[in-house]
Amino acid sequence: MSSADRLHGDTANLKSSQSRALQRLGERRVPADRVVSAALARDLLDLSHQLGRQLGLFIDRRGQVEAVILGDAHSLSLPEFARVRGALGRLRGVRLIVTHLVPDPLSREELADLTKLRLDLVAAVHRGPAGIQLDLASLTPAAPGAAEVFTVRTWPRVPVSTLSPDLSTRPDETTPPPPGAPDLPIDFTGFIRELEARLVAATTDARAEARGTKATALVIHGGGPEVPARIAELRELCRTAGIQLMDLVTQRRAQPDPRTFFGAGKLREVIVRALEQDCELLICDPDLTPSQAHAIAEETELKVIDRTTLILDIFAQHARSADGKLQVELAQLRYMLPRMVGKGTAMSRLAGGIGGRGPGETKLEIDRRRAKERINTLTRRLDELRQRRDQRRALRRSTNVPVVAIVGYTNAGKSSLLNTVTQSEVLAENKLFATLDPTVRRIRFPEDREVVLLDTVGFIRDLPPALLQAFSATLEEVADADLLLLVVDASDADREQQQAAVEAILGDLGAGKVPRLLVFNKSDLLPPEELEMRREDSGPDTFFISALDRRSTFPLMQAIENHLWERGMIERPTAFPGEDEA
Repeated sequence: MSSADRLHGDTANLKSSQSRALQRLGERRVPADRVVSAALARDLLDLSHQLGRQLGLFIDRRGQVEAVILGDAHSLSLPEFARVRGALGRLRGVRLIVTHLVPDPLSREELADLTKLRLDLVAAVHRGPAGIQLDLASLTPAAPGAAEVFTVRTWPRVPVSTLSPDLSTRPDETTPPPPGAPDLPIDFTGFIRELEARLVAATTDARAEARGTKATALVIHGGGPEVPARIAELRELCRTAGIQLMDLVTQRRAQPDPRTFFGAGKLREVIVRALEQDCELLICDPDLTPSQAHAIAEETELKVIDRTTLILDIFAQHARSADGKLQVELAQLRYMLPRMVGKGTAMSRLAGGIGGRGPGETKLEIDRRRAKERINTLTRRLDELRQRRDQRRALRRSTNVPVVAIVGYTNAGKSSLLNTVTQSEVLAENKLFATLDPTVRRIRFPEDREVVLLDTVGFIRDLPPALLQAFSATLEEVADADLLLLVVDASDADREQQQAAVEAILGDLGAGKVPRLLVFNKSDLLPPEELEMRREDSGPDTFFISALDRRSTFPLMQAIENHLWERGMIERPTAFPGEDEA
């Protein structure tokens, strides 16, 4: 690599002599066992003051300068590394030497770069009363029991002129090292070898306890009593998706910032905190516009998603049937298509017209075209599956078998209720959207009267339109049902808002006028006096059950039978059987 290729930053306004001086920095070497030589530190700082801009050097473990970085007066924009980081705690193999025009300590951004990029070391060079001095920081294993695997260790300011092979600096007492941690000697090679061995051991121990991808959530709200429930629901979505939520930052404002969601200053602060916690993911609620997603992605290498993307990912994890997988893929493509944007001008079309015609389709346009073709293919296949379901429904209608659909908020206990009353083994977990694919079971009443019981996908507030549209073929079963069992988690403090959300979605599906029974599940978790009070205030079509207790469901099953008889769908019912008869 030439010295010019090693130079990064805006060099447009530099003199030729200044550009050559920067390029010559890329040809310098330092002894492999030294952090930085005094001569290089002096020349780097002199040039930085001459330019009035910060300078940085990436130096590898052989002492070769890999990159020369030209920043502005206050900060550096580091060039990108490969996204794959060293495995099992290994460091990047590169140290960063940066100049400070004033004798300030290492900034939060520089310490965050140390953590996120897994640099060997960060050193800030500046002039002080004692001449040229260094501020140093490196990673070190965190104390046992800490939430993080690594932490940042800093050293006191040291004059560069005093660096010699027999000198060791002592760590700052404000950040004492763990027992056995090495001091930072001039033998930089030995120090890194010992430090990396300890980091590898710490990472190996922590790997067995890993709890998924680390993420930071950004939530904007307008205040109100529903905010705690909304935040709790986002946390539950993260838990279901296998995400370790390290931080959740809220901001009260009427609408998200149209460009950066949180505002540029607040967003940068959040990103620095996320890097310090070694997060890989930013989750935004409410949903991002394509321009917001692009603007945030320009600010950080962290992956950026929103609430809808998180829900779609959960659906993708839980889809088991062919129908479910097709519908999830269709929802993902429909949601992502308008968000397919190029990065900068590299993926934009050239200007049209004579002398300015483009080279044909760009990579972005090819991706969009393929996505549209896949959407059309999935739509046709789902239409075929819809026709088959229509035929099955027509067959059921011809045999006069009533359909009872179980609907409700996600994790309200719908699948558990189905398992209890039909003696089935449908997957039922304490997670959101644990059951994605619709399940149909027959239940037999006395005197050979049969009813089809349909378990549907759980609903959630602000159900993504792409998801609702993709699952319309499945959810239309709800609108065609003869009776709905609206299951509500009686123990959830947000049950009223959840019930309202389900009612709104039923209206969107055309099922708003289908008769229903209101079923409060998990009532065994309520205090006895509160349960009795609710029973007294409820109507005749409201039932309190525990889906895990079959006896508690007997009054509900009797009500289903009575309701269907009153509408002439089954013969006159007898008394509902006791436990032995059932």
